[in-house]
Order: sequence, then C-alpha cells, then structure tokens
Amino acid sequence: MKIWLMILLGILVGLNGCSSQLNNQQQQQIEQSKLYQLYIDEHGNLLNPASKQIVTNDSNYVNRILLNFKQKQLQRPDLNLTIFIHGGLNTFESATSRLERVKQEMLDAGKYPLFISWNSGPFTNYGDHLFYLRRGEEAPILGPLSSPFVFLEDALRSVARLPASTYNVLFSQNSVRINKYTKEEKASDTALINLKKQGFIIHNNPNDTGHSLGDWATVWNPFKLVTAPFVDGLGTGAWDSMLRRTDLVLTKDSGFDGHNNPESDTAVTLFLNRFSQEFNHSSIDIIGHSMGSIVANNIIAKYPDVNFQNIVYMAAACRIKDLEYVVAPYLEHNKTANFYGLSLNPYRDISENTYYDFVPRGSLLIWIDQTLGNTNSFQDRTAGFWFNMVRSASQTFKTDDIRKRVHLTQFGIKDGTPQNHGDFSNYKYWDQQFWIGNID
Repeated sequence: MKIWLMILLGILVGLNGCSSQLNNQQQQQIEQSKLYQLYIDEHGNLLNPASKQIVTNDSNYVNRILLNFKQKQLQRPDLNLTIFIHGGLNTFESATSRLERVKQEMLDAGKYPLFISWNSGPFTNYGDHLFYLRRGEEAPILGPLSSPFVFLEDALRSVARLPASTYNVLFSQNSVRINKYTKEEKASDTALINLKKQGFIIHNNPNDTGHSLGDWATVWNPFKLVTAPFVDGLGTGAWDSMLRRTDLVLTKDSGFDGHNNPESDTAVTLFLNRFSQEFNHSSIDIIGHSMGSIVANNIIAKYPDVNFQNIVYMAAACRIKDLEYVVAPYLEHNKTANFYGLSLNPYRDISENTYYDFVPRGSLLIWIDQTLGNTNSFQDRTAGFWFNMVRSASQTFKTDDIRKRVHLTQFGIKDGTPQNHGDFSNYKYWDQQFWIGNID
C-alpha cells in the first residue's frame, strides 16, 4: 500500500501547477504580505502568511488591508484592486512567495494586489480524500477507519480503468498528428471564422503544431502505461478534494450545521462584503489561473453587484457551462465589464509532458477533460483549452452586446510566451497587454 501511495504522490507532484521555493530574503519580507494576501486553509480558516498560524480575528486583519488600500489610493487615485487567485497544486510556500515577487511591480503599475490563496497542495488533498472526507464532509472517526477500503476502491478503479488509460496513452495523449486534420481541429477552425464575424475580439497566434525533437524523443516511454491507471484511479480523489476546497474559500463547512452560523463566512467573504460597502464606486480586476477560475466564478456569482471591470481567466479549469451560467449573465448585468479568456496553443496543452513522459501527456486541462473530471457533455469540458473555448463561445456568450466585450487570446509556440500550464504567473498577468497576447 505504501508503495502505491508513494507512486501517487510522485504522480501528483508531476501534475502541472505553479510552484516556487521560498528563500531567506522572501522570508524576511513576507510580513508585509498580510496587507496583500488572504490565505485560506483546508478548513476555511484564515492563515497568517508570515507564520502559517490561524488568525484569531479576521475582522481586524481585513480592516488593516482596507486601511492600507485607502492610504495607497489617496497617494494614487487611479489605483484599482486586482484580485489574483492561483490554481491547484500550490503549496503554502509557493503561494506566499509569488506575491513577494510581483507586489511592488503591480503597485507601480497602479494595481493593488490582493492574492486569494488556498491550500491546494497535492499531498494534503489526497490525504483528505483517503482519511477524512466522506461525501463532501469531514468524518474524523469514520474517515480513518474506512481509509483502507477507500484506498482499495481507488486501487481497483485503477485496475478497472486500465483499458481506458492505455487507450489515452497510445492514441490520445501523444498527439501524433502527421498529415492529420482531426474533427476537433476542423470544428475549431470553422468556429473561429464565425466568432470573428459575430463580434468576438480574437487575439490569435498561428496554430502550428511546433513539435521539436524534445517533444518526440520520449513520446513512447512505456513506463507511463503503468502510471496512467494510477493517475486515473488515485488522482481522481485528489481532484475531488481540491474542488471541495475551492468552495471553502468563501464558506466554511460550519455554515451547513443547521444553525445558520454567521461565523461560517471566511475572511474572503468578509473582505468582499466590506470592500463593496466602503469602495462601492471602485472597480476590481479579478484574475483566476486554472482552478482559480472556479473560485472566481463563485465570487462573481455571490457578488453580482460588485464592479468587476475585467474578468481574466488564464488556462481556466472551470467548465464551459460555468462561463455561460456565471460570467455571461454578469456581463449582461454590468455593461462595462470585459472578459478575457487566455489559452495556451492547443498543441502545447496536448503535448505537455513531465519527467520524460513517465506520466501521461497533457496539461492539467487535458487530464481533467480525459481522466479526472466528470465530463458528461461538451459543456463539462474545461474552458481554458483553446479548442473547447472557440467551439463553445457563440453558445456561451449569446448576445452582440456581450460578444464585443469578450476577448479570446491564444498564445503562440515561441520563446517568451507561456508554453506550459504553469507558466502564466511567470508573466505580467495583471497587464492588459498580456491579456491580449502582447508580451514585451
């Protein structure tokens, strides 16, 4: 059992996410992060980014952020709040150190950064699934007792999914496209022509396959035939746990104990409530990377009257239907708001590989669509994969008034642009020029 668990953890580390190391200089500076970051743990509690300890008074913590924003805005009246929400597979250290790298540069650009961070590390999520969570709730007694059966179920799922995972490795994940024009590619090209006619604003780089020798050298690594079923059988539990944690960013589990507990609001909810009251004329840019788009959708749905001037989703892991049911109605309600959907070149999503192809190919979006997610219809596919987005945009954003405020950006295959799912936060993702594919 321990052997397979270690295999799982290694696979999860190989998943595509954003991570970075925390150095000593960042550790010394990180105390300032309390004025620019709300870190929510796996229980919905606010953590101090300088100490990793639970904050006992969310209200005071939020008040300090609001006061700091007010002081900064007095110095620079054009300063606007920019909320950034990272995706899955981020550790505490990677989430806190990222802010330190970009905080001053964002302030200089007139963007007050508020990083909404959450515990999406790979180890803790599978651990929760295995030991603590049952049907979406914590089970402190039954969970550990039933964990051997849960692990057995995951292992048996891996065996049962062996034919499907083998097919994905041999015929789908490898993206072998020699003189081949697939149905998906043809539908996407046709849709792209129609989108331009319908008024969508397209920032599209050439759609060449761009495969190099490095892309082909390890394409038939046989070891991924072994790891693939475990990604399917065991990775699904970690994915479900991460999905649950996106909900906990706004509401703790205590909100469903039958007592209508007001303490179930998280610090993020408290901040948005107060910001909307005290700065009701201020605009907000909200940027979600990968699973951060799921959190952003929850925020937009909960606060339809807040002025989200720019909604920016980078490689969005949310479903296509979430854009239709949340973002499109918001654009209809707020006539000045804009939506930016940023995608990798689709062949980079398809061919992304780690550890010399020791795990199945594809970015996290491909893994969700093909393995981890419940894809019961086309609308359940991820919105950040270019082929998905262009094929669904006309049905998602149905009116001319909305379409002229929807920007769809595909980055090309070239140096200096995002090439992997986790690359987006290496760029000036708060800059409108980046949103439309222009990179210095």
